[in-house]
Order: sequence, then C-alpha cells, then structure tokens
Amino acid sequence: MVRSKASIVVVAGISMLIMASTLLISQSRIYGQEVQVGKFTADLQPRAGSNATGKVILQALPDLKTIWYSINASGLKDVTNVAISQETTAGRLSDVVIIHTSSGQGIMQGAQNGTIATGNFTASEFSGALEGKRMADFVKAIGDGKIVVRVASSAYPLGELAGKLSIS
Repeated sequence: MVRSKASIVVVAGISMLIMASTLLISQSRIYGQEVQVGKFTADLQPRAGSNATGKVILQALPDLKTIWYSINASGLKDVTNVAISQETTAGRLSDVVIIHTSSGQGIMQGAQNGTIATGNFTASEFSGALEGKRMADFVKAIGDGKIVVRVASSAYPLGELAGKLSIS
C-alpha cells in the first residue's frame, strides 16, 4: 500500500509538470508580442451548388517561425488554387500564403478526396497584406478572425470551399 501511494504521488507530480509545460508552450512571445501558439483549424464550407467539404489544420512548430498545414477535402474536382487569405478593411480577400496554383503546379486533375495539400511555410513566404510582416502578425490576424483558407476549382474559380481559421 505504501508503494502504491508513492507511485500515485510520482505520477501526480509528473502530470503536473506536463500540464505546466503545456501552458508555457501554448502562450509564447514572438517579437515581444504575446501570441497564442499551437493548433488552428477551419471547417471549409462549400459555395452554393457544391457538395464539397473540407478541414484545415495549422500547427505552429516549436521554433515559432514555421507553420505546418494539412488541408483535407472531399467532393472536389480539378482543384486550381489553394490559398490562405486575409480579409482587408474593404471586405476583400488578399492572398497571404499561396499553397497551390494551377499556373505553378498545374491543375489537380480529377476527383480530390483526402489530403490535397500538406507542408510548411514561414513569414518569408507571406504575400499581399502580410508581405514583409512577421509570424506574430499572421497569428494575431487568425485571433482577430481575419484569416480564411480558400480552395478553388475549375468549376468555382473564386473558391469552391472556404473557411475562417480559429485557435483550437
């Protein structure tokens, strides 16, 4: 019985250390600005007339300079563009990270079901409204509800699927 109490105390201590570490990792400072790091998600909704669906996961890597992403979808055909965009004050979307373009990589021909894009990006790849900005600016824009992931197809050149990223 004494041994099991000691084991419980050790397990409880380890659990508390893990929880404290998680809290320290989940909020960090980037360029002197406190930001939430961790996982960001979006449920991609179809445009009228489409039955496509999708899910996006972004994960800030421990270096706080790199974002890993995975974009999954079903019901798509002939994907032409995949981009992360930021809403501007005029209500328009400005692409800030280009993940796939038909002019660069060609059209993803045929039916697309499953992972359509996965990879990493850094602030050096920002364009549009975030060009020259820092990763902290991108993460803040997610927190402000201004970052949208869009997937365009031949049938829907302005975007067949879209969804706002949020902090998970």
